[in-house]
Amino acid sequence: NIEQAVNLLAKWKTRVPPNTVMYSTIIKGFANTHQAERAMCMWREMRAEKLKLNTVVYNAVIDAQARVGAMEEVSELVAMMQEDNVKPDIISHSTIVKGYCVKGDVNKAFEIFRDMQKNNMVKDSIVYNTLLDGCTRNSRFDLADVLLEDMEKCNITPTNFTMGILVKMYGRRKQLDRAFEAMETLPKRHGFAPNPQVKTCLVCACINNNALDRAFEVFDDLKSAGFGADAKAYSAIISGCVRKQQTDRAVALVEEAYGLNGAPPQLAQGQTIEVESLEKLLQALSQRGQAQEVAMPLLDRLRAAKAPISGRLYTSVLGGSMPAKEMVSSGSNSRGRIGS
Repeated sequence: NIEQAVNLLAKWKTRVPPNTVMYSTIIKGFANTHQAERAMCMWREMRAEKLKLNTVVYNAVIDAQARVGAMEEVSELVAMMQEDNVKPDIISHSTIVKGYCVKGDVNKAFEIFRDMQKNNMVKDSIVYNTLLDGCTRNSRFDLADVLLEDMEKCNITPTNFTMGILVKMYGRRKQLDRAFEAMETLPKRHGFAPNPQVKTCLVCACINNNALDRAFEVFDDLKSAGFGADAKAYSAIISGCVRKQQTDRAVALVEEAYGLNGAPPQLAQGQTIEVESLEKLLQALSQRGQAQEVAMPLLDRLRAAKAPISGRLYTSVLGGSMPAKEMVSSGSNSRGRIGS
């Protein structure tokens, strides 16, 4: 707990001289919880304590700012690194690239990346992945294509993380065939197997491109590969079925996921289908006049299987007519996901 760590540091400072390790650990905690301002305050406190700062500390503070796109603070930190005789390393530069991508300034991120290349600091796919993800999120597909050509020219080996980004990117570009082509060729060429997360990305890309049959091909492959499909894959393909008005198929998937069909549950313990996907399914069933015949029995079986059900889902079926007391008893404290 980050707050406990902060309190411990404050207490220990009266007994033990604080050191760089203590502060950098807390700064990393602030970075992980997106508390950029508190990370900066801790850095300033270190300077006031006249502690010797190193690259690890600066990288942690830069990371905290980069995660929220606070690039003015990053510029201040880089300037102070020089004053403190601390030299930025590969991690420093990669984190700065990430920060500009988060901010949406992909051109500036690309500029930093080119400087890294000139200084022979790009050895693997990590920075490429950061930039590719930034290009995808900001729809800078022109720069993404340049990066892919650059990876090929520089013999940079892609990873599963690279594959996931490419699948998302081609999905957003409505180039589903290219997503399948990349999935087929890149792993073979570079000696790795697509992991479940990448295949789930491909399922989502198919759904977003209205290619339900292709989504099921990938989904079935995912289930048969030994590691199974996760909640994200089930949620995506259930939503795809509802969109195509294949509600019977969607209901069967819910039953399969939670083991309501007599077979063992396909979802790992603790995983739950996204409530939005279930809500849309229940609304579709109600609109087809199947509220009492299909939707309510489905919810009752889910509750009998000890899947906590939010009152919001009952409202989807009943149009808000369910008594408030009964909604509360059926788990109205759940939010966002079933079982959350």
